[in-house]
Amino acid sequence: MQSIKNTTDLAMLLKALRQNGGPQGRKMPAHTLAQLAGLSRDTIFRMERGEDVSFDTALRVLRVFEVGLQAAQVEWPTLGNAAQHFQHTHAQQ
Repeated sequence: MQSIKNTTDLAMLLKALRQNGGPQGRKMPAHTLAQLAGLSRDTIFRMERGEDVSFDTALRVLRVFEVGLQAAQVEWPTLGNAAQHFQHTHAQQ
């Protein structure tokens, strides 16, 4: 089960679902997904770029793939963890 904490996570999930969601396990075209969800193709592309969309819009797209959302407690990064991560990343450059 994938944890979705932000719009970037939602974008990654949508891309993965669309990759194999079409006929014979092929990539589902954006216009097909948009039509099935009752949305515009531009909305699908906005979601895949990680832009903000309404909760209802996200649910409409996920329903096409028979995917729902389940609330669960997740571990959020602390300020100390974030600083440590960026120090490590910066040190590698």
